[in-house]
Amino acid sequence: MGRNIPILSIYGFLRGVGSSIFNTLFPLYLVTLGYQLSKIGEIASVSNFLIIFLVPFLGILSDYYGRKPFVVLTGYALAMGLFIVGLTPEYIFLVAAYTLIRFSFRGGQPVRGALIAESVSFKRLGAAVGIVTSSFFIARVFVPSLAGLMADTAGYPPTFLLGGFIVVIGATIFLVYGVETYQGRRDKLDLASVIRDLKPRKNFNWLYITTLIDRLGWSLWFPLLNAYIGKEFGLSATEVGFLNSLMFTVLLLTQYLMGRWIDKVGYFRGLILSEAIAALAGFTLGFTGSMYLLIAGMLITGMAMSLWIPSYNKAVSLNSEKEYRAVEFSKINTYRAIAAIPAPYIGGYLYDYVDPRLPFMISSVLFIITTAIFYYVWRRRCK
Repeated sequence: MGRNIPILSIYGFLRGVGSSIFNTLFPLYLVTLGYQLSKIGEIASVSNFLIIFLVPFLGILSDYYGRKPFVVLTGYALAMGLFIVGLTPEYIFLVAAYTLIRFSFRGGQPVRGALIAESVSFKRLGAAVGIVTSSFFIARVFVPSLAGLMADTAGYPPTFLLGGFIVVIGATIFLVYGVETYQGRRDKLDLASVIRDLKPRKNFNWLYITTLIDRLGWSLWFPLLNAYIGKEFGLSATEVGFLNSLMFTVLLLTQYLMGRWIDKVGYFRGLILSEAIAALAGFTLGFTGSMYLLIAGMLITGMAMSLWIPSYNKAVSLNSEKEYRAVEFSKINTYRAIAAIPAPYIGGYLYDYVDPRLPFMISSVLFIITTAIFYYVWRRRCK
């Protein structure tokens, strides 16, 4: 598999610790500070607006100057976000922290995806993505429960600070031991080349459109999910963390197998099945009246993610050239970020002032639409 895969796996595990702490506790922390779900959604929306100006340029810089520096940079950005939210509860700093976290995710995904694709053969790409992603989600299996327990006992700020220190260790390990896979493009980096690189490619339109709709669907409720669970069911941070652990246990147990399966049957089947299962997850979580259905919804959500990750990474990698791979990942992630600008606020507003079920209902309809589009494009390509 190459040296980078085990090193990325170690880094991914430690990054997963920090990410799990933030994603599990941040919405719950804001609820304890007195924020409504619409205000939590507002913070997510503002942050997504800010990162659309950063992510595409990170991809371009990676294509010109290599993958490794930016894989490390996004790790330190995650750590900085955790440090900030652990040190101050002020609104402007909460926005800054969320922006850094989303930048780490949206910006890190393209350069990590390109680095993985260049570290293994395409025949083994799905499996490699599965291995690296599984290491990330090992942390997300047990850390949410531990983070919730620590937040309930020691408090939220110390838990965020601990997560930041752990991510710094992971990023530093990759800085020391990771191997650069690409030496950069030889053409000149100027305004004309930036404009050319950011221009959408016609043969990618189907993926631009579907990922934009997909992200709109997820962003209506996923950034608010833990706050929703805590408020609707009256659960503690420890209990919400346990439910997150269940969701990511499914992802962990199936991720490598899904990657191997995608390598055999193709990424279209994975994308289609992922969106169909995501629609089911939305309906289950939105209309649940019992703890049993809530648990089922969390498990189904984990399966939808498990299918999406290798399918999406393989779709972008196989449809882009090496010299433009990171920027293609970045462009698509930018479109996804654009879709996520209004969605969390809309979802929070619908929850607070209209009907708590509406964000989930609308989301499921959007997933059904993307399922149909993926199936249509797949059938046309098979002719």
